[in-house]
Parts: sequence; structure tokens; C-alpha cells
Amino acid sequence: MNTSADLPRVLVVDDNPDASEVLALLIELEGFAAATARTLAQAREAVTQRPPQLVFLDVNLPDGSGLDLLAPMKADPRTAGARVVMLSGLIDDRVREQALRLGASDYIVKPLGHEQLTALLDAVR
Repeated sequence: MNTSADLPRVLVVDDNPDASEVLALLIELEGFAAATARTLAQAREAVTQRPPQLVFLDVNLPDGSGLDLLAPMKADPRTAGARVVMLSGLIDDRVREQALRLGASDYIVKPLGHEQLTALLDAVR
């Protein structure tokens, strides 16, 4: 039997508590350990304490841009291999291009569909 310490870790960073909790629950139902953060500061702490294999990272957070977490994650050997999927409520080609240039694996306009979620999780199993 797997314990949560054995499961691949996913971090959901979104300032909307309902959205982040629902997404975390769906991730756990797929057999992953999920954690949530609602601010850039909480996300920085979470990736330092328990480096995730996958991060769903909202672009707009109350204390900054999710992009401000992306470059440091890709520069840190503990988190450089993590897949980072940027989430946004808006289509913004400039932000999308910047996120991909900084190392995001994808940029998805919310809401994230179940098939998209499954495919992203399968990529880190």
C-alpha cells in the first residue's frame, strides 16, 4: 500500500480556494499527493519544503505573478525537473510566450478539463 509520501506530488497554486481544493481533490482521486497554495509566498515555501513533480500555477496571484516562481524553480536543481502548467483566466499570448520561454510545459486557460488533467497527470506518473 502506498503512503502519501510515496505518491508523486502535485502542487496547485491558485488564489481561489474553491478552485484549488476541487482540483487538489481530483488530483488525489487520480492517485497523487496534492497540496495547495494561495499566494506566491506560500508556493515558494511549498516547493522548497516538498519539491513537487507537477505544479499547476495560476498566473495572477494576490502577491505577484506566478511567472515569478517559474524561473527560480527551473534554476533550482531540486525543482528543475518539475513540470509547470500555467493556468490563467485570460488568453494572453504575451504571457503565454513568456511562460513557455521560462520553462512552463503548458499554458491553459481555465477551467482545466478532466481530459486535460488526466493527460497532464499521466505525463508525470
